[in-house]
Amino acid sequence: MVGDGTDPPPELGEEEAGDQPAGSEASTPESDEFTDRDYIRSTTREYKGLAEAVARAGEEDVEQSAVAESIPGVGTSVVGFEDVTGVEEEDPEQIEQIDRARRSELALRIATGLAAVAVFFGSLYAGPLWVTLFVVILILVAVAEFYQGVRQVGFTPLAFIGLPGAAAVMYVAWNSGPSAVGGVLAAVILASGLFSVVAGRNYPLANIGVTVLGVAWAPVLASFAVPIFRSPEAWGLTTGLVVLTALNDIAAFSYGRTLGKRRMAPTLSPNKTVEGFLGATVITVLAGVVIGRFGLLEPLTMQSATALAAAISVFGPIGDLAESAVKRSIGIKDMGSSLPGHGGVLDRLDSFVFAIPTAYLVYLWFGHL
Repeated sequence: MVGDGTDPPPELGEEEAGDQPAGSEASTPESDEFTDRDYIRSTTREYKGLAEAVARAGEEDVEQSAVAESIPGVGTSVVGFEDVTGVEEEDPEQIEQIDRARRSELALRIATGLAAVAVFFGSLYAGPLWVTLFVVILILVAVAEFYQGVRQVGFTPLAFIGLPGAAAVMYVAWNSGPSAVGGVLAAVILASGLFSVVAGRNYPLANIGVTVLGVAWAPVLASFAVPIFRSPEAWGLTTGLVVLTALNDIAAFSYGRTLGKRRMAPTLSPNKTVEGFLGATVITVLAGVVIGRFGLLEPLTMQSATALAAAISVFGPIGDLAESAVKRSIGIKDMGSSLPGHGGVLDRLDSFVFAIPTAYLVYLWFGHL
């Protein structure tokens, strides 16, 4: 059949010469049509030798290289050994510099922590007024750090109302007890609202909210420490609170770093793990049992010391998570830098702020206050 377009296609890879049957319309010089035959022939020529090239490539030694990838929150970059570790694979000098920097930072953290502990217990030994004044200073710094932190994301807290309000909370707690600080909190809300109306500030609801939160968070919760400081058994009660809270925090960090696998609150604090929480709880409760069993801190008994340890193991981490939620919402790592090597004051008081009212209630329950 000649010129009917039904001739079978040639085999792939066949030479061009003589592969067009005589009489085919597609093969005539006069025709400009691009037929199936032309398509097959052209694609065959294009990929001729592809299999051999692939085989040769598989036999060659290819040096592995870094991968360019888009990482959420980081951006597109080259990911290699030095990008992950921060140093080149064979740079012992730079590794040593990093180790020295870490040791220096650790020494600074220890020195700052020991200094703060020495000042605190020295003021506690001096008397309830002195330790209360020391805590007031810490609270005012913490509130100022919080206000500075929320300013970074566009809020405008009324610090000239919030800071005096925080001092007033501690003053009222000294004179009338923590149950009377509600009046101060109401006055802060009223003053913030009146100023926002008179001054015509933008976003009054948000700015009033962060102003009041600065007073209601650390100052109000820390005010429950005042009756503990003024107790005849202030030394034992305060030491028990501080030691168990600090021990719980340290144990959670240690167990979480060495054994932690399951994240406890991945959204709020990715570094906190279930294993760290459980290990810290066990260590803290055992410490409470030892304190009560051997009468190390009068007037704590076996029951009250164990109950205090268990309560701190629950509410201390909640205080840490609460601060983590605030910091994550405003996108900062530390609330401040007032304590060298530790960050801000509120970063170190987050667990204590929730542990203090918890200890106050435990002490009331067992008749220690």
